[in-house]
Amino acid sequence: MQYVEVSNKSVQEVVDSIKEISSKYKFGVQHVHNVKETLKSKGIDLGNECQIVDICNPIIAQKLLSEDMSLSIIMPCKISVYTQHGETMIAMNSLVQLVDDINPDLIEIAQEAQELLLEIIDEVK
Repeated sequence: MQYVEVSNKSVQEVVDSIKEISSKYKFGVQHVHNVKETLKSKGIDLGNECQIVDICNPIIAQKLLSEDMSLSIIMPCKISVYTQHGETMIAMNSLVQLVDDINPDLIEIAQEAQELLLEIIDEVK
């Protein structure tokens, strides 16, 4: 499952807002992948804007990884901000579903993180 919200802001405005407010939710932005620019540097025109924000809450990461290091394959969490049909979209995969696929015993921790991520998305849209 994925969560998708439409924003009236530009992709860059949304990404900048995520960077600005993430610490309020105890998350940090680790990296922003500008997919359009990366592809452009390889001679490929994507057409749409697309930036992927790697975001992590170290306390939640420690809780998950101390129980199951294999969860590292789904970290850090990603929020994708892109344009489609002239609209700015903000999307993320269900962290609960991803964790459930690997270790169902840790769904409560995943739910805690997912709720915070959805609050971030709601605030920046």
